[in-house]
Amino acid sequence: MNFDLIRQATAEEIEAWIVARIAEIVNVAPEAVSADAPFDSFGIDSAKAISLMVELENWLNLPDELPLELLFEAEAIRDAAAGIASAVNDMAAQQGSAAQ
Repeated sequence: MNFDLIRQATAEEIEAWIVARIAEIVNVAPEAVSADAPFDSFGIDSAKAISLMVELENWLNLPDELPLELLFEAEAIRDAAAGIASAVNDMAAQQGSAAQ
């Protein structure tokens, strides 16, 4: 299978993306969403959370799904973004070695 290249987003870029999407979902200004708050503090139901994760995977152009635990079990959005960035880097490394 031939996949397009994975977007190499930093943890900060992923954090900003998540904050912007959460703000849109809960209808508040992005400034009202703290990256230090846990994801579940925003009252987003599981269907919207899964939708957010799918949108994130599409934005990052990932060939595989990310574990939902990266978002749900993190202490804060900032931690989730760091975990997601790490997982994306792993996927990109695997993609690079598979292409060789």
